[in-house]
Amino acid sequence: MVEELRQGIHQVAERLGQELRCSLAFPGRDWVFFPLESRGVQYFGVLSTEEPPFEGKLVTLSFQGRKLFVFPFTLDNALRLRDVIPELTPTTLCKEVSWGVVEESPVLLSLVFGALWEKGVFPLSGTCAAEGKREELEKALRSSLWGAFAGGGRGRFGVFSQERAWQFFKEASSLGYTAYILESEEHIRKEAFTWEEAQLKEAFFRLSSREKEAWKRYCDRSFRFSRDFVLSFPEERCLRMLFAYFPLLDILEEGFAFLESQDIPFDLGVSFEKLPPEAHFFLAEELHRRGVDFHVLFPGASEGDSDLPFHTLLARTIGGYRLGFSCRDPKSLPPFPEEPRGMLHLFSAHLGFPVLLEVIALEDPDLFRRLFEEALEASGVSFALETVPDRELPGILEKSSLRNAVQNATPLLFAHHRETLEAYLFAFESEIAQKIRERLCLQ
Repeated sequence: MVEELRQGIHQVAERLGQELRCSLAFPGRDWVFFPLESRGVQYFGVLSTEEPPFEGKLVTLSFQGRKLFVFPFTLDNALRLRDVIPELTPTTLCKEVSWGVVEESPVLLSLVFGALWEKGVFPLSGTCAAEGKREELEKALRSSLWGAFAGGGRGRFGVFSQERAWQFFKEASSLGYTAYILESEEHIRKEAFTWEEAQLKEAFFRLSSREKEAWKRYCDRSFRFSRDFVLSFPEERCLRMLFAYFPLLDILEEGFAFLESQDIPFDLGVSFEKLPPEAHFFLAEELHRRGVDFHVLFPGASEGDSDLPFHTLLARTIGGYRLGFSCRDPKSLPPFPEEPRGMLHLFSAHLGFPVLLEVIALEDPDLFRRLFEEALEASGVSFALETVPDRELPGILEKSSLRNAVQNATPLLFAHHRETLEAYLFAFESEIAQKIRERLCLQ
């Protein structure tokens, strides 16, 4: 079908005065839909005998007894497309490994989605710290829908919102987001770990009945999970943990109750900078006791962390949720125990952008140097780039500190150079897609 449409698409490109690309189509009984990409602009075409129910029609052509219509890929049109193409409806997590990503370009996101689907991974895209701003949430949703549409709709996908307060989830839930991650740090009473004994005793006498019941379940008890892994809760340590984490339990229960009241499918998760295994066990058990059905827990463990095997064992033993890990470079994933699929959730910000820069380094070393220097300056990283010959430029992003600097500066570079970056994406899309697939080393 794509080959048959090429001549019509060429005429559309002439009408719009832009170079267009179409690599796939969604055929139906009465319609054929296909994404159309230009440099930094997204459209879609419809082949039909009837006027399609979309807004902003740009072009109409007669084509083999039918008409070819072209529309802008606005959020409103994307949502209407979702009504006729089931593959464009976001869903909750499935049984496979899930991977949340954030990209500055919808085109780059579509390449990442395609690569993740090819690896048998469930992709999600969305926002971090949008604080309920509808404009940002709509932009991310549109990008996610384009990622699924132009990525070929080869599997299910989700849309996530990660926030510091569950109240910010309200706007996302009205837009049909499917995953909600609460950042926990502001809800943990960390000072409880440094209270003097007198403060601890005073707080103990103010315990609510609910807190006392929880304290009795763990105080001076031990829980064995394997021959070598036992969690113990001596009285003082248990009390400090209770005071520190109990407020978070209340917050998560409130957030879950709100999402449940919206009558929408959703996954709830929580992230930590660094969570001890004892707190992991306490939180998971108490949330389940309250009927809070959470699905992702980020313990803050990274490669080489001695607690990683314990977190994995806890998640497998308790069940019902998957462990989350932030992943800067897919080539340096931590060594997970056997059978991680279905209990693993990864998150990467700007996973595809370093690959785009590698292609630019090959094609235009001078441009790469300018972009890279800007990224280093923005990230506060020092590196003698002038000592690196042109032929070695693509390889410097293998160094994790430099790769991190580029990923941190991605929003800034797109803000300053979007037109140039989108032009390279359009020109070298197949090469970038191949390199992204090669970098995904998830087994």
